[in-house]
Amino acid sequence: MAGLTVTAAALSDSATVLVQMDSSQNRFDLDVAGNYSSEASTWEPTADSWQQGNPDAYRLPIGPGQTNVMSPGSSISGRIAVRNNSPRLAGLIELSILDPQARGDATDPQTGNFQELFEQLIFTVKDGDTVIFDHVPATQLSPFAWNAALPAGGIRVLDVRIEMSPDADNRWQMASTDVQFNFSGVTP
Repeated sequence: MAGLTVTAAALSDSATVLVQMDSSQNRFDLDVAGNYSSEASTWEPTADSWQQGNPDAYRLPIGPGQTNVMSPGSSISGRIAVRNNSPRLAGLIELSILDPQARGDATDPQTGNFQELFEQLIFTVKDGDTVIFDHVPATQLSPFAWNAALPAGGIRVLDVRIEMSPDADNRWQMASTDVQFNFSGVTP
């Protein structure tokens, strides 16, 4: 009968290792800017255009008493920009277009007119030559995520056209809304 012998040996030692870690350049931050003035078609963001974009968003007020007023069949055009304000990290970016204060089918008790305009809006959004949303009704908008990461310091400028449905009747004339362009992102 053959015998089996098993042995085990271990060597243990220790040393002090100091590792200096600097994560000050590893922050991820998004800034937003936008323009819906008569110069919007040629607008590019400048250093003083940017505002904190995450968790805040770029908001565009539409309605009576605002710069942008819409009626059935009308449209407004502008540009929205997002900047990856990270000094080092690229980010995968997602855009959501939202109604931050949805009022549903609420009506003015005196006139019977609707108060909420968002659901009557139609969106076209382009990133350069790429169409992201093509005449998409607000009720059918879904988040859009870019496949390619936005590099550190990178900027993406979007052309946005917002139309009011021509089928909306006069009960929508005094309605208003805020349109929120919300950018979120993660580092890959």
